[in-house]
Amino acid sequence: MERQYLIIPQIDELEQSFALAKEYDAAFEYNDFFDPLVYGQEEEWRKRVEIYKSLPRERSKDTLHGVFLDIAFTSKDTKIREYSRKLMKQSMSIAEKLGVKGVVFHSGLIGSLNTPAYLNGWVQEAEGFYRELAMEFSGTEIYLENTFERSPETLVRLKERMADVDNFFLCLDYGHACLTPTDIQLWVEAFRGKTGHIHLNDNDLVDDLHEVPGEGKIDFIQCKKELGQLEGVSVLLELTGIEKQKRALTYMKNL
Repeated sequence: MERQYLIIPQIDELEQSFALAKEYDAAFEYNDFFDPLVYGQEEEWRKRVEIYKSLPRERSKDTLHGVFLDIAFTSKDTKIREYSRKLMKQSMSIAEKLGVKGVVFHSGLIGSLNTPAYLNGWVQEAEGFYRELAMEFSGTEIYLENTFERSPETLVRLKERMADVDNFFLCLDYGHACLTPTDIQLWVEAFRGKTGHIHLNDNDLVDDLHEVPGEGKIDFIQCKKELGQLEGVSVLLELTGIEKQKRALTYMKNL
């Protein structure tokens, strides 16, 4: 099966984004709607939705990156928790209006905090809320992305507890995983059969630089083999800028 690649559309260069997506048969992952300056102004986000819907292209393979800046949906502070959850529901609602396939959310886990009490509490709270979110927006997939976690266990445990929920999956951020002390092979093995989406870019194995694949230090020959275990899963080439996206698409298509 041909791998479905996605790019981030640039609303100020939308004709170029549209042309690039058409040339490479790529879908879009919208990154506008996690910005407080966009989602915090209803007139602005509704305008952007209509602009994207006006393009003569299919959106059913597109995705949307949900809110994550300052989001703490498992916070013990009820006001913070409820506001975070309200914004996450707004992301899902915007995705419905766009008619996209799914929404990516960050875990919000503090990667360096590994006490059983903290992790068990997070899993319990996350399961309750994601079940609610998946039921309310049953026509839209949810992808939970690894961010600062040092290993895959906690996210995998949540997914296994939610195995009965048809529209809840993990999102493997390959670059993030390469920055952890856990071998990338173990991340891929742990996520196999549980992944609905992938984020991909390159880095220097120290910082999350979002470089073009093949221009950093990640071994993309190994990456191609590893991602072969996640066959059929869509891949966002998570880069901004038309030229970087084109280099990335060309590199991955020729790899």
